Amino acid sequence: MKRLFKISIIASFLIFLGACESTELEGLLNNPNAVTPENAELDLVFNRVMLDFKSFVYEAHAQTAPYTRMLAMTGGYQYNSQDQPQSFDYIWELAYANLLPDIELVISSATEKGSTVHAGIAKILKAYVYMTLVDLFGDIPYSEALGGASNPSPKADDDKAVYEAAAAVLAQGIDNLKTPVGSPVNDLYYNKNVARWIKLGKTLQLRYHVMTRLSGGSATVVNALLAEGDLINSADEDFQFKYSNNRSNPDSRHPAYSGAYESAAGAYLSNYYMWLFFADKTTEDPRLRYYFYRQDCDEREEDLFTLGCRTQPYPFHWADGYPFCTAGLMFSGANNQYLGYWGRDHGDASGIPPDNQKRTAIGVYPAGGKFDANNCAHVQRLGVDGLKGAGIQPIMMSSWVDFLKAEAALTMSGVAGDPRSLLESGVRKSISKVMAFGAADATSAYVPSTAQIDAYVAEVLADYDAAATTDAKLNVIIKEYHLALWGNGLEAYNNYRRTGKPAGMQPTLQADAGTFPRLLWYPANYANLNANADQRNLAQQVFWDTNAAGFIK
Repeated sequence: MKRLFKISIIASFLIFLGACESTELEGLLNNPNAVTPENAELDLVFNRVMLDFKSFVYEAHAQTAPYTRMLAMTGGYQYNSQDQPQSFDYIWELAYANLLPDIELVISSATEKGSTVHAGIAKILKAYVYMTLVDLFGDIPYSEALGGASNPSPKADDDKAVYEAAAAVLAQGIDNLKTPVGSPVNDLYYNKNVARWIKLGKTLQLRYHVMTRLSGGSATVVNALLAEGDLINSADEDFQFKYSNNRSNPDSRHPAYSGAYESAAGAYLSNYYMWLFFADKTTEDPRLRYYFYRQDCDEREEDLFTLGCRTQPYPFHWADGYPFCTAGLMFSGANNQYLGYWGRDHGDASGIPPDNQKRTAIGVYPAGGKFDANNCAHVQRLGVDGLKGAGIQPIMMSSWVDFLKAEAALTMSGVAGDPRSLLESGVRKSISKVMAFGAADATSAYVPSTAQIDAYVAEVLADYDAAATTDAKLNVIIKEYHLALWGNGLEAYNNYRRTGKPAGMQPTLQADAGTFPRLLWYPANYANLNANADQRNLAQQVFWDTNAAGFIK
């Protein structure tokens, strides 16, 4: 049976990644809880793929969000020191040692059994994983990646070739699903709705051609997909993973909730990203109280040690227009209603003060945290607040699809659609999604009214109408896309490298920012232990990023 190649794949990647001694490998192979030919039932492995996939997506978010100012970049004052090669060992091992071998096992077993549904879904996920690895690392192992123990140093294939191969796998997956046979026992994403998996596959095809529009993306294919209309178009079709509120054995809550609502504070949120929601426009963003929860709403009496930015001078290299925490302008607003959005500036790697119960926490969306109703109380209370971690991992949402359509219609010659209408649709869908998800914890007095939502949308459209060039109009679209992406740093990182938008994001705290990573470091285990691998320069670019060097900072 073809499933027998599972053991050789595991052996190959443990050697490839340098993760285990031979005795550890023997223990793995003899572990009764591990997948072996004797217990590798198709649905068992399929379920493991479902779970590892959401972990892979979350890790891609966590690693990229600091670079696009969604989370605070606190690992270093310069981009070069924010991460080290070993920072990416986990996502690499998750992909190559766990997820991709299991996906291949599902495809092989499903093909043998004649289950086109298992095989089709697995191929769609395989395509997404390989495309994401290219997005993050450029050239990666593909043709030799799963060759078994006989090749512990697989070569890296050209990134464009891998992307195109993944697109072909994606098309195969869609074709498999068009003649559905078989059904998974448990589908953690679409509850066995094959039509929605097909919509996801076609939406990823749209994304592929918009992503590569600077390097061969096809307007003809985009138009064909738009004419078909078989894309993710509504919230009930959103591609997302739903976490539960189970606290232990296992902890199946959203990772950001587990990190911020137990006994310690979560990662610092970005001052700039929070500022965008209440100070960048005249109208407060309706998603503000759903995205961010303030633990301490009055930092006016804090000293330099606890809140250094209260007394630090305004960085000389910043342009006017960033009244974040620096220079004593800690988000005040009329009647101090914005006091308490307590994060960090971009590239602030200073020490950690005693601010666990002060720094702003991720809110009810998407982490299943707490809605901000001016409670101003700390949430390190062993996971009893808000939705108790029953959040979601957003992967591809209907609002994002509208922003992709808007970008295509604006920038790809001959693509159908009205960018302005698609912009409005994307903004409204995002707000509606966030409010509907957070309704279970929202306090009515602070829920945005229809008039407030309309005022916000009107301001966005006025900004679009006032933009005099295509580039300026694209900036409005991508900025709103950026605001809708909370919880998915990967798409923001891709957008920033492809478009340079949003323009004018907060610079690093120090004037010398170092090299913005157009690609991430190769993982240490790969670069150090693969005889065919060399570490990269952060200035190297993925094939679809044809923009000039220094294009973004």
